[in-house]
Amino acid sequence: MRATTLVLFLGLIAALMPDAAEARKARLPPPNRLTLVQAQCATLPPGPCSSLRFATGSAIIRSARQPSPTCPRTGEPSENDNGEARLDGVTSGGAPYSGTLSAEVVQKTTFGVDANGTCALANVQIETVSLAGTLSCRAGRCRGRLIAAACLPKPCADTPITSELTSLVVRDAGGSALAAPGIVLAPAAGDAH
Repeated sequence: MRATTLVLFLGLIAALMPDAAEARKARLPPPNRLTLVQAQCATLPPGPCSSLRFATGSAIIRSARQPSPTCPRTGEPSENDNGEARLDGVTSGGAPYSGTLSAEVVQKTTFGVDANGTCALANVQIETVSLAGTLSCRAGRCRGRLIAAACLPKPCADTPITSELTSLVVRDAGGSALAAPGIVLAPAAGDAH
């Protein structure tokens, strides 16, 4: 009787506990929220890479739930909302800037084991531009979506994938780096003692 009760109890626990794969599907990590600062180049002396300036900037990168990265509806990466970038107070020579900027996100992506063996990228790690976008600027306010550079092959939808942020950069119309994730430390009134 005790063995039967134990088996029923363990069976009930197993039935109530979600499968590990189902648990992963249930929760996506929160979006990555990044502060953007003026990109600095290693010139002599070091300084801003672009002639454009901006007051504040941010970027958001979102995770996607499978099979969305395979672009099932249209076959086009634009169907996924992977993130956005914003810059405010953008100026050129002191005047509010209107025009376009480009953004790109490089990620190191690791594809795990594919249980059914159909994903050509299983057990592979690549580092490449994963997201890209165009920011439209009007009177110093720039906004743009970050979309996948390509759709994930459909047979890889059941493969675990981890992407690590390598870099994010917003470039001016000439291709110079304007903004990147970072922090700014404001100077004190004098030297520390």
